[in-house]
Amino acid sequence: MKKISIIIPVYNTAKYINRCVMSLVRQSIGAGALEIILINDASTDNSLEYLYAWEKEFPESICVINLEENVKQGRARNIALQYTTGEYIAYLDSDDWLVPDALRMLYDKAQETGAEIVAYLSKDVSIEEQEEKGDAIILENDTDSGMEDEYLRVRDTVDYIRLFFGGMSQRGCWDKLYRRDFVIKHDLKYTEGIFDEESLFTIPALMHVKKYYLMNKYLHRYSDNPMGTVSNLSQKYEHLHDNEITWRQVYDVLKKEGFLKKEPELTEALFVHNYFNRSLMNADAAGLLYDAEGIRSLQDTIHRLCPKYKDNPILINMRSFPYMEKLLEMNVDEESVDAFYSILRDWESIVGNEV
Repeated sequence: MKKISIIIPVYNTAKYINRCVMSLVRQSIGAGALEIILINDASTDNSLEYLYAWEKEFPESICVINLEENVKQGRARNIALQYTTGEYIAYLDSDDWLVPDALRMLYDKAQETGAEIVAYLSKDVSIEEQEEKGDAIILENDTDSGMEDEYLRVRDTVDYIRLFFGGMSQRGCWDKLYRRDFVIKHDLKYTEGIFDEESLFTIPALMHVKKYYLMNKYLHRYSDNPMGTVSNLSQKYEHLHDNEITWRQVYDVLKKEGFLKKEPELTEALFVHNYFNRSLMNADAAGLLYDAEGIRSLQDTIHRLCPKYKDNPILINMRSFPYMEKLLEMNVDEESVDAFYSILRDWESIVGNEV
């Protein structure tokens, strides 16, 4: 059995994919310990050519899956998961990379602690720095953050609050190592067909975790690539509601798995905060605005599913709660949308790591 399976969806990243894969086959844990699954999501550039070349060079460690139709990252990851055999699973975007000792450090810590999830830190790297240093940038092994690692055994609501709201975890999937049997047992999947897909995988994973380790070291490098996200305004509007879609699915999964009964205040707080808050803030950050009807739809969903949210102690104790409540209770029409967003931006200025 391989030690770690790494799933990498690839779509039109021929410029970066060699660096990404090179950072894996040169890991100090050894390429032989890895199962690298490269899933080509119907790229229209020559990415697939590079993937097959890597598979030919490392046939025991690299598997290429070629999709004829573009299915986006969520479905691509769900498909690739079926091919994994490793003891642990990690995810990596095809324009990012890991420092040379990352997987050895993560595997050793997972074995030592028995943690189902070992999280780690990511450092942004500008395009300018990437171009200046070239592929040699993957040899840099500076991981120090100046912070101690943290280990959490999740037993009660207090532990969950520390995990979700205390800065120990993020919603992304690519900054964590997961025990594979844990992923399979809880049938963790991504939302399909949209861009904001990760919370459906990570939030249930964090709700189920019993042993969680945060390695406060910069093991991941995030390519600050402006072409890696949707940049066309009309395309952005097509995905305006992606976060809503994902968080409605998250809510349904948590309800089905009994968390609305076992951890009602936590589940409600996560939903209200992420469904309402994150949908609005993501849109605003992308230069988009919900119209009055869209805002009322968000409000109505919260009032229907969480009618007593104003009594939730987790929400009440957030610094941003007065703004959240004001926005949720505001009567919004086309004439008051500007006033709504003025309050929202005041909110954005104080939320910090609550987001």
